[in-house]
Amino acid sequence: MARPVKYRAANDIEAKAEDYFQSCWVDKVTETTDKDGKVTMSTVTYQNRPYTVTGLALHLGLTRKGLIDYQHKSKEFCNTITRAKQKVEMFYEESLVSAKSSHGVEFALKNNFGWVDKQEHELSGKDGTPIEFTFNIHPDAAKGAKDGNKD
Repeated sequence: MARPVKYRAANDIEAKAEDYFQSCWVDKVTETTDKDGKVTMSTVTYQNRPYTVTGLALHLGLTRKGLIDYQHKSKEFCNTITRAKQKVEMFYEESLVSAKSSHGVEFALKNNFGWVDKQEHELSGKDGTPIEFTFNIHPDAAKGAKDGNKD
């Protein structure tokens, strides 16, 4: 028997996803006392946990796979979930710039968002000149190729 549909409209997911992103932030209230004894209160909002695809899925009451299944359910769901996942991806991408160790960030980007390491290699000869190849072909092999013999 199939599971009942948890979300019937994409805007339900959108609202719940936004709630997830807000839940990753907390307000910290600090008191400062100046030299005259005057107390000043201030509030600072900071991110107390990172955005993650799994965290998003759990907040929606889904598994990671369930979130991906909803993403492929319809164009409406696809757009909504893609935007939410892009917010997670942006968090990781920005973390690449500021992280002391980027291994975890790289892992998340590769496994959740299809990022790949790509290396290009260009080969050249001495001093950047083109590589030259010389082939020595046995006369019998050349004769067989001319005659159409493939042995």
